[in-house]
Amino acid sequence: MKKRLALVLAVILTLTMALAACGNSGGGGSASAPAEAPPAGDSAPSAPATSDEVYEFIVNVTLAETVSPHWAQLFNDLETNSDGRLNVTVYWANSLMSIPEIPKGLSTGAATFSNVPTNNYPDIMPLNARILELPFMGLQDPVESSEIYMQLIDEFPAIQQEFADYNMLPLAVTTLGMYGLHFTDKKEVHLPADLNGRQVVPYKLEWLPMLEANNAAGSYIPPGQIYEALEKGVVNGYVNNWAFQGWFGLSELMKQHVEIGDYGAFQEFNVICVNLDFYNSLPQDLQQLLVDTFRTNGGYADMWADTQALVDSEKAKAKESDDLFITLTPAEVDAWKAACEGNHELALDEINIQRGDTVANDIYNRAIEIINEKYGA
Repeated sequence: MKKRLALVLAVILTLTMALAACGNSGGGGSASAPAEAPPAGDSAPSAPATSDEVYEFIVNVTLAETVSPHWAQLFNDLETNSDGRLNVTVYWANSLMSIPEIPKGLSTGAATFSNVPTNNYPDIMPLNARILELPFMGLQDPVESSEIYMQLIDEFPAIQQEFADYNMLPLAVTTLGMYGLHFTDKKEVHLPADLNGRQVVPYKLEWLPMLEANNAAGSYIPPGQIYEALEKGVVNGYVNNWAFQGWFGLSELMKQHVEIGDYGAFQEFNVICVNLDFYNSLPQDLQQLLVDTFRTNGGYADMWADTQALVDSEKAKAKESDDLFITLTPAEVDAWKAACEGNHELALDEINIQRGDTVANDIYNRAIEIINEKYGA
């Protein structure tokens, strides 16, 4: 079983980097954001406290401008609060570089700032892409989940190094929300066994053994191709957050939504990153402005607010379309948890083999400790 799963995961990992991409529509535009101690990462060399020099702040962000007014306001305020010393150019909807290109693009300075969807890079960022995002880790409130992730980044140099390897400095974390199951039909799903015969896009490697155990197929379909795959019946469901439905225009196709209790199956995150060389080149007041803007004043809660607005909108559309809503009972949630939780050790073993150390176990144990401290064991 482990050898077969390792092979499947290897194929999926390859496909992830080769195929993953959000829509590349949209265009660049000038915009400009408000403002804790310097964030995790390499310490900056000595820099002047202030400078009148103008710095080109080139932004590549996943969310389209129309669904993220708060992002637009942050960038506008950033330009204003820097007295124009940060000249902000925003490329919406990844029109500067697609999701697979973001780490390389930030490392070279093609962009100086981007949200980094870590779940898309399990081969180059396994500590970020997989550990806290394992199914049924116990994460609850999205804002608190982002804070837990940032705490882990601050505490573990190995996590920071995955960013530093690509010349990135993590400033803040935002979550995409709780994940559930969504289907194009109303054949009710309450338990893992109800997945029998389905073709599901899990967007989470650790679901593959559970799907196989329940005679369901797990396929990787790049987000930009999910609409066509669902429309043509290549797949009939996916595991993702509600905002995903809005970003890719899936409302008209989906007919059933299975919410796994109050907190979902798991969460995925974007890490807000700046090019490290660019950050180090800034005078200290502009460095602090970036930290304050994205981690403090305009941080976790505000960045989640846009996504939550889209989640609420998509749920309203589904109810108007008379979609089937299922909220699993506690006993049903326990059944899903039991089906997935056993794969945590397998995932950690794979990361350890890939890295040649056991730091993944330390991060996992610390994450569980923080979660239990916050919510109780």
